[in-house]
Amino acid sequence: MIYREFGNTGIKVSALGFGCMRLPMTQKDGAEVVDDTLAIPMLEKAVELGINYFDTAWLYCNQDSQRVVGAALQSVRDRVYISTKPPLFLLRKPEDFDDYIVRSLEQMRLEYIDFIHFHSLSYKLWEDIVLPLKLIDRAEQVKSKGLIRHLSFSFHSDEDRMVELIDTGAFSSVLGQYSLIDRRNEKLFAYAKSKGVGTAVMGPLMGGNITDGDKALLALMESRASTAAEMGLRFVWGLPSVDVVLSGMSTMEQLIENVGYANGADSIPAEERQALIDRSEALSKLNDLYCTYCQYCYVCPHGIKPGRIFNLYNRHHVWGLSRSVKWRLAHRGPLDKWAEPTVCTECGDCAARCPQKIDIPAELKRVWPIIRDL
Repeated sequence: MIYREFGNTGIKVSALGFGCMRLPMTQKDGAEVVDDTLAIPMLEKAVELGINYFDTAWLYCNQDSQRVVGAALQSVRDRVYISTKPPLFLLRKPEDFDDYIVRSLEQMRLEYIDFIHFHSLSYKLWEDIVLPLKLIDRAEQVKSKGLIRHLSFSFHSDEDRMVELIDTGAFSSVLGQYSLIDRRNEKLFAYAKSKGVGTAVMGPLMGGNITDGDKALLALMESRASTAAEMGLRFVWGLPSVDVVLSGMSTMEQLIENVGYANGADSIPAEERQALIDRSEALSKLNDLYCTYCQYCYVCPHGIKPGRIFNLYNRHHVWGLSRSVKWRLAHRGPLDKWAEPTVCTECGDCAARCPQKIDIPAELKRVWPIIRDL
C-alpha cells in the first residue's frame, strides 16, 4: 500500500480509503441493516491489506454504518484513522453538535474520532447554520476535551466559495467529488493542497456508473486498463493534489481488486491522464442526469427510491446496458424493493436532500417511462 501525507496533519493516509456508505446490507426485524457477517471481515481485511483511512457518517447504511465500523476496528484502533459526519442540516442549537459527537462515539465504542466533517457543507449552510450556531467554536471545545482530533468538511456543490471556507483555517482536510467524468473540483483540490489542507476524494467511479460501463467504456476511452474501475481510480490517483481516494466497496472481491490497483497509485504517467481527458468529452451526455447514487433521497413515505431509478436510467442512457436494466427491473430482490414513481405526490422532500440539486419529482416523470418501457 502507498501512503501519502495528509495535508499538514502529520498523518500518512493510504492512497485507497474505505468509504463505508455502501456496506453489504441484510434484513433484520423488518429493517435493512448492515450485514455483519460480510461487512466486518471486509473491514478487517482492508486493514490487513494496508488501508488505514475509514470514512463513515451518521446517516450511512440506514444509520448503521458507524456501529459496524467501530465493531470491526476496535482491535486495531491505533493503526487506523476514522472519519465520520454528524448531519449538519439537522442541527438546531449548538448543543446538538456535542450530542451527535457523543452518540457517534457511543455507537462506534470509541474514545475519540480522528476526523469530524461538517457533512455536505455548502456556503448557504455555512451562513445559515455554522456561523449562527458558532459551530467552529463548539467543535474546538469538543476537540479540547480529546473527543475529536481534526475538523474537516465534505461538500457536494461546485467549488464556488469553497475556497473561502478553506481560507478560514478551521479545517484540516476537505472531502469532495472528483472523477474522470466530473473534474469540477480540480482547482479546489490544488488550492487546498497549497494551503496544507488534506484532500480526500469521494465518487471516483461516479457511484458505480464508470464501473458499469466496463469493457464498452474501456474501448470508448481507448484505455489499456484491465477494468473500468482500474481506469477510473488510476485517473483520480494521477492528480497530484489528491491524498486519499475513497471507494465504497460492497464485496470482498471489490476490496482485493481495488487494493491491487492502489499498489500502483504513484506510477501513473501524466500522458495517460491527459489521453483520458482528451477523450472524456464523449461522456459529457452523462450530465443529462448527474446522480451519484448517494441515496440521500431515500425518504419517500410511499417507498420510492429515486437514486435507484436514476442509476438504472444512466446505465441505459450512458452505457447502453439496456438488457441489464430490463433484467434488473424484472428481478428485484427483497433488498431492492421500491415503489414506482407513479405514486409520487411531488412533496419535494427528496429534492430538498439532494446534494446535486436535482429536481427529483420532475426527473422521475421524465426517466421512468424510458426505462419502464425497455
